[in-house]
Amino acid sequence: MKTKSTIISGDLNKFSRKTKDDSIIKKNENGIEITYFDTDSLDDFESSLNSVCGNSSSFFKLRKKISTLFLSVISVIIILFALISSSLYEDMFKKILFETPFDLGFNDYISLFFVLIFFFGLLMMPSILEGESSQLKDGLQSWFNKDTRRLKRLQVALQELDKKTSVNIYNVDILEKNHWMYRLIIPTLLKNFDEVNFYLRNDLKKVFANRLKKLGVSEVNFENVRNGKFDSDIEFLLSSKEKKLYTLMHLSSTKFISSSKCQKTFISLELFEYCGRNFFDTKNDSNILISGFQNFINRSFDDFKFVKQEKSAQIYFSSIVKNKELDDEKRSLSYYLRNHIEECLDYFDNPISLLILYYYVKDIVLDEKRTIAILQKLILAIKNKQQYSLIDNYWFDIAGEMFNPQLIENFELTNNSIYRKLSIESLDDLKFLFERNGYFQQALLISQYLFEINPNKYAVDISSLYERMGDFNKAYETLPENIDKKTNNQIEEIEVKFLQRKSWIIVSKRDEEKKQEGLKLLEALKNLLYSHSNDNKPIWLWHYYNIKANYCEWNEDYEMAIENYKKCLAIPNLGDFEYGGTFINMSISYRFKFIFEDFKNIETIDKSIHMGDIGLLLKTSVGDRDEMPVVLHNQALNILYKSLVIDDKKCLETVDKLTLEAIEILDSTNSIKRLGILLCENIIANILLGKPTVNIMARLKEHINLVDTYEKNQIDCLIEKFVKKGKIHDISL
Repeated sequence: MKTKSTIISGDLNKFSRKTKDDSIIKKNENGIEITYFDTDSLDDFESSLNSVCGNSSSFFKLRKKISTLFLSVISVIIILFALISSSLYEDMFKKILFETPFDLGFNDYISLFFVLIFFFGLLMMPSILEGESSQLKDGLQSWFNKDTRRLKRLQVALQELDKKTSVNIYNVDILEKNHWMYRLIIPTLLKNFDEVNFYLRNDLKKVFANRLKKLGVSEVNFENVRNGKFDSDIEFLLSSKEKKLYTLMHLSSTKFISSSKCQKTFISLELFEYCGRNFFDTKNDSNILISGFQNFINRSFDDFKFVKQEKSAQIYFSSIVKNKELDDEKRSLSYYLRNHIEECLDYFDNPISLLILYYYVKDIVLDEKRTIAILQKLILAIKNKQQYSLIDNYWFDIAGEMFNPQLIENFELTNNSIYRKLSIESLDDLKFLFERNGYFQQALLISQYLFEINPNKYAVDISSLYERMGDFNKAYETLPENIDKKTNNQIEEIEVKFLQRKSWIIVSKRDEEKKQEGLKLLEALKNLLYSHSNDNKPIWLWHYYNIKANYCEWNEDYEMAIENYKKCLAIPNLGDFEYGGTFINMSISYRFKFIFEDFKNIETIDKSIHMGDIGLLLKTSVGDRDEMPVVLHNQALNILYKSLVIDDKKCLETVDKLTLEAIEILDSTNSIKRLGILLCENIIANILLGKPTVNIMARLKEHINLVDTYEKNQIDCLIEKFVKKGKIHDISL
């Protein structure tokens, strides 16, 4: 068969039929378009074809009536012939038996002639019926076989169309081999047209190609469209099993969870798979969905464009997906999950799964300990998967804000608070997640709540939170004078954290009076880390080399600082948060190196910006709002220093965007850390862009008295560099 057949995947939404009531067949400039839905019948197809082909149907019906009448007349004549012949045969046979010998008259010769014709006709009938291209056999088949009659009608209708017309067929890969589309339509189209294109699912294209070859197609071409435009939900294309899976996917999503901060609808593939295996009645083979689970997931990404992927594990519905009313199904699933909470807790590892599970069962579980167990697993999963943004998007809708533990009179109001029911380990993890999201006040309240359990530990945590909020004096004052060492040989984490925090606060503030104290603390940290034969935790080593690199920067030894940051990157089993921070810090060292070189080597500042981009990307990927203002400030400063030697409007616009984003985060988290330098960076960028700076300048003047000495020196140095280069006039603060 010389028909050119092409199987196209990834472009299934290209068809123009949008509802099941629309015509199956459409004729347009590009040729003929055939779109199959699983509710379509052969009668619907024939009716649609007749509407496209115009008068061919009427002509066929008229011809069919004439041919039917003709065959009826012939049939009657044959029957009469048979009756006459049998009568003549009877007379002739009587003469042979009873009147032999006898004379043959003229009438007897005529009778013998008819008998011989009828005899030889019956003798040759099988050969006539079995002969190749037998019109008689075809005629008889079309008279008695419904499919054959339909096929002839289709062929007559299709003869009205140009053989060179391109035919595009959608969604026939989901059909069984004995379906009427395979038996009648596709073979007919392949015989009548030079080019037939099939738009199919990616995973079924090879199977379908084999079917085409069995139909006589000698060559099948493949085409994969990677970026097909999808602007609408194509649920009506799905098979019955795919529709079940699609419904289950909706049930396994956050679609019914309201959140003012998150517009995306996330999907849990864990819950999707779990329900596919267990929720439906597995006694009926037709309800076993898991056999097509992975294929449907792949199709949802590639063929249907139902879902997209964000970050490493967050999958969400695309904008084309429409809402489905599934109240009855949600109710049934809720009660099923309620009866299997413990099994789900063992099975689920994705925080989205646990979030959805909680919302399904929270109102129907009598034992509150079971829902608290879900929340504790949720907190741990968010921390382990580093999906910090889920706290900002959903947590406060679940638990509200942390109460103030120092207000004893509020005990009755907070007695039913979820925070009072979480374990200490979960509260510790939640405090960490609050920090990552920039909710420092909430984390501080948890630390105060747990203070009496371990004063040394939580004093360090409280100090760290004050440092995060930019209050370095309070951060230093909150720490105790010293911490008593334990008598056993096991290294205590609190000792490591104490030395880390105290030495870090000093170097972060660049407090010259305490510099030697900070270096001694760093040396003590080194001795502690290497004073035992046990393995050090990766995070301890990361903090040590990171702090050491900062002291190298303080001493203007930028090469050694970069070497220590490289050691940070070589430490295994850390997350994007730590690696992202290292890239940002390394970019700062390259920036200082560029300044130290008196702005001569442009490659140095380009490397600084490149490192900063990587760090910013990694920090953004984990939804970290804690250090994001400092990250944005440093990247803005990297780019701003490049603008000292190269005029680039896009660079300045980037600085404006980065600084405004950082200031917005600081305002939302009630922090002032690096606010002064961010305001200064924004002012310089806008002056160079020719934009007004009155409001932001007023805010900087109001804030300048709150910045520490190190940040004030940074601001003065930055202004001085741009004034000296003649880029701006002096800014009076």
